[in-house]
Amino acid sequence: MTTLDRLKSINKLGLLPRNERNSKLVNDDKVKVFFSEGFEGAIALFVDFNIVYNKIKNREIEIADKKINNMVLESSSLEDYLGNGVYLCFDMDDTENERNFENGCTSDNIKPKRLSVVGLKNIDAGTVTYSRFDVINFMMSEINPSDIKYYGKKYPDSPTFEEATARIQDKVKLYYNENKKLIQNYKENKYELIEIPLNKFVNQYL
Repeated sequence: MTTLDRLKSINKLGLLPRNERNSKLVNDDKVKVFFSEGFEGAIALFVDFNIVYNKIKNREIEIADKKINNMVLESSSLEDYLGNGVYLCFDMDDTENERNFENGCTSDNIKPKRLSVVGLKNIDAGTVTYSRFDVINFMMSEINPSDIKYYGKKYPDSPTFEEATARIQDKVKLYYNENKKLIQNYKENKYELIEIPLNKFVNQYL
């Protein structure tokens, strides 16, 4: 996911290995292109962002980057902090995920022609939204927390896949319970995801 003000640059350069605001929020110091795989990975990562955001907001933790820490404290919600933005997607065929389905990363540049913007179409009304918050809420309405299973690289000090799966499922279930009405709204209406090539989206909407 990325903010709207970066799409023109991404349309020219693609996704370049960096370490920027969202990575610093969760104290990830790698210089990579970061992504998640599938609905499950996007949901798990969004829930993690929500957990870290709330801990900073409630002054339970403080991150090293003071500017970002203050931005969280001054914001009214996670949506306010993240700002207007979209989900981008790309085919993984030519990219190796160096990490896992939730906190995926690569050292490769993802070229603009591989990128599309994800939209959510209301089938009955025929309207389309590209808001990352509408898209992630729809994903949550489609996936049961118990269906989320950890997969990815193994590391010497990493938990077992079973332990990682249980931990992820528990925090996703908690988020679902706290946002039950919001997610239910997407269950009760007919939606479908659409993809629009990044170049076309930039030319039509920005």
